Amino acid sequence: MTTVSIEVEVTSPYPAEIVFKVFNNFHTIAPKVNPQVFKSIEIVEGDGGVGTIRLFTFGDDVPFASGKFRQDVIDENTFTYNYTFFEGDNLMGILDSINHYVKIIPSALGPDGGCVFKQTVVYNCKGDEKPSADTLKFEKDLYEKTYKAIEAYASDHPENVPFASGNFRQDVIDISNFTYNYTFFEGDNLMGILDSINHHVKIIPSADGGCVFKQAVVYNCKGDKKPSAEILNFEKELYEKTYKAIETYVVAHPESY
Repeated sequence: MTTVSIEVEVTSPYPAEIVFKVFNNFHTIAPKVNPQVFKSIEIVEGDGGVGTIRLFTFGDDVPFASGKFRQDVIDENTFTYNYTFFEGDNLMGILDSINHYVKIIPSALGPDGGCVFKQTVVYNCKGDEKPSADTLKFEKDLYEKTYKAIEAYASDHPENVPFASGNFRQDVIDISNFTYNYTFFEGDNLMGILDSINHHVKIIPSADGGCVFKQAVVYNCKGDKKPSAEILNFEKELYEKTYKAIETYVVAHPESY
């Protein structure tokens, strides 16, 4: 079998854990950021894990109508995401299949770390005929632009790239001093680089009859690697929005207190 391949490599300021979560949500984000390329991506068989088959319906900017792919690997430990197109006109009548091998490699782009997104695409030809140089260049550019668009979307919409879970321990509930402390000690919200996250909440009465809500969040790192500035800003905004949402709800539902 004749094969030809292309390599896509994009550096990212975000930690490998976050980039992997973003790409693992590719089927949801891609149609939002580039509907002219990805009109829809739908499950036709499976539960979203390994072995799942999805149908790509391409948009007007792509010379193909559709393609089916099978999820081969999703490995959160090695940040690996592999899949294979096995049916569709994107095989151009000359290919048996197209293998995609995605690997997120942690790097040290600065004090906040980062990663390198690598995608190898292998075209498995039925015979000697291969995709043209123009087709390979078009697809290489497409994959690079798609990754950058997804990363930009995730940066602008961090609520769409949440952590899966985290266990926390309640440390203090002091009604007299309006103090509420807790500690996350387990979960992917520790990003693989933290031992724990301490939350110290203090409600301070003010002279106008109101109060000031203060929340200090302390990230206890395992080593020298720290959460990126983007992650810290995301979490700061998240806690502010959460408090305001709770306050709005309580005002609208006084029976809750």
